[in-house]
Order: sequence, then structure tokens, then C-alpha cells
Amino acid sequence: MKQIKIGTRGSKLALVQANLAAEAFQKLGYETEFVVVHTRGDANLKASLSEIGRGAFTDVFAQMLAEGELDVAVHSAKDLPTTADRDGFACLPRADARDVLVSLPGKELRRIGTGSPRREAAIRRLYPQAEVLPIRGNVDTRIRKMKEGQYDALVLAMAGLNRLNFQDDEVLLSPLSVTDCVPAACQGIIAVEGKLGQAINHPATAQAAQIERSCQRLLEGGCTGGVGCYFDGNILFAQKEGRVAQVKYQGEESILELVKKIKEVAG
Repeated sequence: MKQIKIGTRGSKLALVQANLAAEAFQKLGYETEFVVVHTRGDANLKASLSEIGRGAFTDVFAQMLAEGELDVAVHSAKDLPTTADRDGFACLPRADARDVLVSLPGKELRRIGTGSPRREAAIRRLYPQAEVLPIRGNVDTRIRKMKEGQYDALVLAMAGLNRLNFQDDEVLLSPLSVTDCVPAACQGIIAVEGKLGQAINHPATAQAAQIERSCQRLLEGGCTGGVGCYFDGNILFAQKEGRVAQVKYQGEESILELVKKIKEVAG
């Protein structure tokens, strides 16, 4: 039985995601071994995500794959650089792509925490009375800071909470519609880099990932661009700097139409 090395970060969520990939490989008869890697994104917890840039959590894995130290690497797909040379990764079935407002019941929403320019732009439109404050850290750290009174609410990814089986009777979860806050490209998707990943690829999710990444490139959206792109299998949604538009997806020309619509909304 062939053993494969799976590269992953060491956070609780990263290990949950790596285990989902491992289970898929095990069903095909592979034995799996985790190789836990500390990335530059893990090393720098003070800078915002927009400052450290896309690839902070994934670049080291590309080098390890190229040098044969790993067979596959498992990431949150939205953390991958959006350049075309990082396209073509395999995908596990997508989880809930929406963002979610996490709050304490009865609290006035005056201070909302997020480290994402995309989420910040949406929150400023949805909650104009609120101050948007930066935040870093894993889910447990962020929830603790909210309960300590540093924030009245947070914006997190629904997929991450679901994968962590998050339950807290003291916390209220209010999912944001994809038209109120367009998800980041590939949000809710687990990427599996490396040729062997194609053995567990989910084609519909991989198609959505490619469409969203192409849309994001045309809208010039990295971690600093405030861009969201989401394909639900029929409609392609986009957000840039708080402006939202949508089109029925009928091929690559639909992405160009959507970019034009975003500019008209800004107009």
C-alpha cells in the first residue's frame, strides 16, 4: 500500500481540512502521513493579512512539492495566490461559502472585527454606524477577544465554523447572504496541490474555483483589493470595494460582462 505525505499547517482548522483529504485518499487505498509546516503567515501574527499578502500561508508548500518533500499539500483554496501558475489544483467538495456575523445576543454592534478588506467594505455598507477594527488569530482567539469586550461582533467564514463543529450557546451566528457580502474567491473550498490530488478531485467545485479565480484576476483582487467572486453553479457574483453585481454565467465572456457591471455600479 502506497504511503503519501500530506503537507499542512498546524492550526486546528488546517488539520481538520488535511484530515478530510486524508480520508478521501484512504478510501482509494492509500496510507497517509501528515507533514506539519510553519509558514511565514503563522510566524507574523501582528501584520494584517493585506500586509503579509496572499501566499503567506501557502508559498512554502509549493517549494516542498517541487523538491519532492511532499506528495500533496492541503490548503484553504482562498489562501492561494491568484496567479495563473497556481491554477489547476484539485478540490474537495465545497462547504458553505458564506460569511457569517458572529455576535453576542443583545449587544449593540458598534465595533466589528475583521482582517479582510472585502468583509470590511461589506460591513461598512451594511452597518454604517459601526467601527470596523482589524483582528488576527484563529477562531478561538477571535471569539475570546469578542467575549472580553474588544469587539461587539466578528465576521468569519461559515465553512471554517462548520468544519470545526463550532458550538457556543453564548454566541449568535447570522449568515450574510452572498449578495450582501460576496464570498472571497474559493471560500469554503479545500485545495489539494500536487499531481496526486487529481485522484480525489471534485469536478464541479474545481470548475467553480477556476471561474472565481479568473474573475478575481480581472478585478485585480488579492488580499488588498476588497474583491469577492462567487459562482453558485448558475450565477456569478462579484464585489469590489463594496460594490456588488451579478450575471448569469455562460462562459468566459460573462466574467468580462460582470467586470463592466461593477464599473457601472461605481459610475
